[in-house]
Order: sequence, then C-alpha cells, then structure tokens
Amino acid sequence: MKTNKKNKYIINNKKIYYNYNIIKKFIAGVCLKGWEVKYIKNKKIDISKSYIKINKKREIYLINLNINFKKNILNYKNRKIKILLKKKEIKYLYNKTYTKGYTLVLINIKILKPWFKITIALAKGKKKYNKKKIIKKYKNNKKYIDLIS
Repeated sequence: MKTNKKNKYIINNKKIYYNYNIIKKFIAGVCLKGWEVKYIKNKKIDISKSYIKINKKREIYLINLNINFKKNILNYKNRKIKILLKKKEIKYLYNKTYTKGYTLVLINIKILKPWFKITIALAKGKKKYNKKKIIKKYKNNKKYIDLIS
C-alpha cells in the first residue's frame, strides 16, 4: 500500500511565533528555478532572516532567502523570488503593510505534491516586555512539571 503524504513540511521558522503576533496566514505559490528546487528539497536553506516585500506595482517578493549551494554554481545567494497570490489577497496585504507596525513574514516552506508552497503571515512585532512574559510563563510551567514528575 502507498502512503499518501499530502503536506510535507521542509522547513519551519520557529522564531516567528516568539518575535511576532500572527494576525492572518496565507498559503502562496513560489516561482523557483531548477537548482533552487534541488537545494530546497535537500534542506540546504536558511529562512530565518528572510522577509517579504511588496513593491509599488503590487508584486510580492521573497527577499534574503539563503540557499547554501556549492561554490562552482552561480552566485545567486539573495535572489528576489516572486510569490504568487490572488489580486484580492495582494491588495489586502498591500494596504495592511503600509499601516504602522505590520509586516509580512515567512513561516514555512512545504511541498504539496508537485508544487512548492510557502506560508506567509501578516504579523505585528512584539515588544521586549511581552517576550519576557512569555519566557517567565514557560519557566514557571517547566518548574511545575518538574515538581509533579
């Protein structure tokens, strides 16, 4: 029998949930080149510093996606990668990102059968004191679990 894996997550960006409050998520297509697909499938990629930008023509690009490739291949480390979304979604994101405090971030990259899809999110940055509260809650829960065990 064949096992049917519908969603195969390649890379998750775990720091996003610590640094940002996620408001809304979108699943989008990506325009990749052949050698990029090869290295993404082998998980030779870093998405921690990548971000998403919308230009004035209302086109969305993924910027600063580090692909760790061999030295003998072309130097395309920080190529702009086009993101494919519907017009309504692009308009919504364009209007929101130009209001104060909102940004677009990359959450994960996954494979849906033959296509690569990315999950992007409209997010608002957290303040330092909010991050400290999260750390305190985590430490208190950890101590509580240790007392029970």
